Amino acid sequence: MAIQPPHVEDTSAMPAGGINAPQTSVIPKLRTRDLNFYYGSFQALHNIGIDIASRKITAFIGPSGCGKSTFLRTMNRMNETVRGTRYDGQILLDGEDIRKMDVTGVRRRVGMVFQKSNPFPKTIFENVAYGLRINGAKKATIAETVQRSLERAALWTEIKDKLHKPASALSGGQQQRLCIARALAVEPEVLLLDEPCSALDPVATLKIEELLFQIKETTTIVIVTHNMQQAARLADHTGFFLMGKLIEFNDTRAIFQNPKKKETEDYVTGRFG
Repeated sequence: MAIQPPHVEDTSAMPAGGINAPQTSVIPKLRTRDLNFYYGSFQALHNIGIDIASRKITAFIGPSGCGKSTFLRTMNRMNETVRGTRYDGQILLDGEDIRKMDVTGVRRRVGMVFQKSNPFPKTIFENVAYGLRINGAKKATIAETVQRSLERAALWTEIKDKLHKPASALSGGQQQRLCIARALAVEPEVLLLDEPCSALDPVATLKIEELLFQIKETTTIVIVTHNMQQAARLADHTGFFLMGKLIEFNDTRAIFQNPKKKETEDYVTGRFG
């Protein structure tokens, strides 16, 4: 039986079926065209073309090793930190090729939260303030921004009396929300999340999902998840990856209830994966 998402916004105006078709007549927030990515001689991504809509949640699903996380990391040039990698094709942010942009500027506009929470060995306050300081924020505004970011990450009420304690003292779920707050502090236009809930309990997962629903009003969100129920709950649009290829991309209800590709149907109905 296919997974039944509780509610997905009507996107019937979006062209159906075409992986490479634009979702709307408006320039998408992120767009890739003919994207191929390589680790040395190994080709990890094959001819990926996709439009990611602004201020929506886009999810990528698929089995382990299918290219989801690699694709996510290309969108803020994070893969450039790995020696021997390269790509051809285009990755566009608001219509501009990110390869022609300053890499620091790209990563400020396109923030990332990793699968394993990675708070810095600093206090809770300094974790959130870090990006503000290196981006030259005025000292007078830092405390206010830190509080606002922690509030947006649904963490302020839990830790407001512990701001100067080590971030390592927080629980796993709190550490992940702290990393989200750190990313939000510099007000990114896009937030990439690579399986942010994979190591969390259901209560912590619910808090992060509620947070993502709230921040999508101002931020474009792209999430990689192995949890298909999570994709069904959260995402406006969902893409299915298999062996480095984007097999199908559509609105979430269509992916889970009426997939056009047999590979997608087999995956979402549990025949493999």
